Amino acid sequence: MTALPRSAALAVVLVLLAGCGDLPGPSDQGSARARAAAIVEDVRRAVEEAKERAQEESAAVDRETPSQRQPIRTDTQTAFEYERYNQTLQLVFASLEEFWGEALPAAFGVPFTPPSRYVYYRPEDGPGPRCGTEQAPAKNAFYCPAGDFIAWDESGLLIPYYVESGDFAAAFVLAHEFGHAMQARIPQEEQLTVVSELQADCFAGSWSSYAEQQRDLEAGDLDEATYAVLSAADVPGTPFTDPRAHGTGFERIRAFSDGYEDGPRACSPARAEEWLVTTR
Repeated sequence: MTALPRSAALAVVLVLLAGCGDLPGPSDQGSARARAAAIVEDVRRAVEEAKERAQEESAAVDRETPSQRQPIRTDTQTAFEYERYNQTLQLVFASLEEFWGEALPAAFGVPFTPPSRYVYYRPEDGPGPRCGTEQAPAKNAFYCPAGDFIAWDESGLLIPYYVESGDFAAAFVLAHEFGHAMQARIPQEEQLTVVSELQADCFAGSWSSYAEQQRDLEAGDLDEATYAVLSAADVPGTPFTDPRAHGTGFERIRAFSDGYEDGPRACSPARAEEWLVTTR
């Protein structure tokens, strides 16, 4: 993927900005609902057909060495292919591990250890992995500190993002959760939920810049990340003190852009005074 310049990505923000909480599906208004429902149904059928070909039903995504790097791209595909989707996730996690393997010691003096596992679940097939006493939520992705793993609703969240919004929209979701895993490895902990979420966006932005430098991006990928950020923004009027707050569209894009432009050191300590807009 060839990355868009930061100015182009921000121009998209200015056009789209009008609106990760619970990370809702990408289309949930007006006539888009019917199209989203049809896409999800098609995806679920494809997933069922791919089950026999999948090597593991609920296993962690296999890691891939840097020497096997390929661009993170599927935008030219006209039909959903489960194997290609799964390969994209492998590439994303391999890139995230490679980036943070260098960035965490260099920026924060902390040894890097990857999350213990990456797990998908499908609520229609049964409950997802528990995080402590909490059950895995539908249409969501999360990092679990108790088990040090990243999990996501495959059929209800990530595949719909991948199909409708693009491969890098799905990659952003995973990079955001990986950012939470990195927070757990850095001594300084952010108290406000919204600041912690914005910091994870900033970390995702710093990885996105690295992916661009490695020529893993192509035209349109940062637009896809922008869409993912905006579609998961807080509902206007949400207090920044709300424990479920993840930030407004403007706040999330600003945090993402800081990481993209200045790297992970720009993300910690979190720039709460710069990121938060108190007049919501």
